[in-house]
Amino acid sequence: MVDNRFLESLTHDIPEKANNYMLSTYSIILEAWRRGLDINIRILKEKSGSIEPYYSISNGDKVHHFSATRGDLVSKEAKELTKNKVTTKQILNKYKVPTPEGKEFEEEATTEEIISYATAIDYPLVVKPVSGTGGKGVIAGIQNEEELVEALEYVREKLNSPRIILEKYFEGEDYRIYVIDGQVIAALKRIKANIIGNGNDTIKNLIDKKNKYRSQLPSLTNRPIKVDDETKTLIRRAGYTMDSVLPDGELLYIKTKNNVSAGGDSIDITEQLSESIKQIAIDATNCFGSLPHCGLDLMVDEANDKAVIIEINSRAHITQHLFPMEGQARDIPGSLIDFYFPETKNYNRLDSFKMFIDFEYIYDSCISREAAEIRIPKKPEGPILLTRYLINGVKLTDKFAARVKRLAYNTQVSGYIKPLNNGDISIIVGGNENKIEQFKKSLNKYLPKFSKKYEITAKKRTTPIPHGFHIHDNKAQDSNNAVSASTNEYMKKYSNLQSDYQQLIRKVAEYEKRERLLEITQKQNKQLKKRLKLMENSTSWKITKPIRKLTRKK
Repeated sequence: MVDNRFLESLTHDIPEKANNYMLSTYSIILEAWRRGLDINIRILKEKSGSIEPYYSISNGDKVHHFSATRGDLVSKEAKELTKNKVTTKQILNKYKVPTPEGKEFEEEATTEEIISYATAIDYPLVVKPVSGTGGKGVIAGIQNEEELVEALEYVREKLNSPRIILEKYFEGEDYRIYVIDGQVIAALKRIKANIIGNGNDTIKNLIDKKNKYRSQLPSLTNRPIKVDDETKTLIRRAGYTMDSVLPDGELLYIKTKNNVSAGGDSIDITEQLSESIKQIAIDATNCFGSLPHCGLDLMVDEANDKAVIIEINSRAHITQHLFPMEGQARDIPGSLIDFYFPETKNYNRLDSFKMFIDFEYIYDSCISREAAEIRIPKKPEGPILLTRYLINGVKLTDKFAARVKRLAYNTQVSGYIKPLNNGDISIIVGGNENKIEQFKKSLNKYLPKFSKKYEITAKKRTTPIPHGFHIHDNKAQDSNNAVSASTNEYMKKYSNLQSDYQQLIRKVAEYEKRERLLEITQKQNKQLKKRLKLMENSTSWKITKPIRKLTRKK
């Protein structure tokens, strides 16, 4: 999508398989490739249900290895320290970097012990699992003992995260800051999912419109605002229904968490960030030795210009910085490659932006394990020219398309061939001037074999093209038409399945409720047995043994 807010390096159509979290890896690999660096993707690892490529970048003299955004100049020690929320908090406290007061509780800790500590530091509080990312299991703004007990049961029992951190809740805005080599490169404010009324649209329409905009951002593809029970409850509490027309200018929050992937807004605030908040983020990275770049989560009291560090991520995704919902995109990929390969800073950016890597092929090759290692072909030497050839009078057959692809391969040009609706053929090619000329001569030599009457015209092109040569056809469109024709039948089946599914969900919920009560009872029994054992082994119990015997005799 074309938008002046976004980076010129990413104005091309982002490959579908590079959307969402994979966008972090794609953007860094693309930046390195455009600078003429060598890139190898070594393995593809499944982690927590996601696919994670590990890759190396080399200039011939040195090699650096990466996992998503984390490069090998981040030490193993820094990686392990920041992965552990408890250790992170201890180190920040040691160096007097502000972080919320809190304490870790192991699996053996009883609810009573946690409540006792909560009373000592006072409410409001936050409960979070010791391990975990993306805000999963974090419950903030706990106001009293009843809410604390409920939160503990949810995190420790339902999420199966018995080790937790209990800390003071810091009232403020949710920031994500990215630091590279002692400088703040980017900063975002994350706001919980919301809609703003215009006096005309219903709440349902406002959500649909916002989801349509979100779907156009590569950072938020397939991450819509989901209308669930939480959303409906918040709408109802505000005195509305999904069919209500929200008054002009009224802001309505429809989620309780700031999680962007769950519908929240990402707003770039890099230019508005105060020097003191920047310094807190920089000081935090300096506490961990060799941690030259990372993402930091902060809660910021904007009115008083104060902040606390909530979490540090050495492998933070940068997708929202590349395509924020509001504000200017930030070139973290460029800054990272500048840091690891400073000798490449002055490359010809405008020329390199004319091509991008064939990420679909790379992704599919890794998934299918066709090769243990994928070496990405080097970017063609510039200056790069882009040309479009329109051919009239020739039918696009499989044989013709395959022959054109072979010509492109032999002359080392990139691009694609595709049919147009009027029956003409469009061939897009890119490469240096000599290669383009060789391709043109070969094409003109070959065309008479397919048609005695044909016309070929050449036009300049400015839109970036993928590296390699591809054959496009209309099969996808035919498939879409077939799907559209059977939509009614499909929706009928879907409705029946949905009804059966809802009945099953209700039965499962009843079963889970019984299971949960059983688990809680078993855990309470375990805790009581442990406390009884501790009492029986205590000095007081041993000292009072004679007295207990006398009491029993009476």
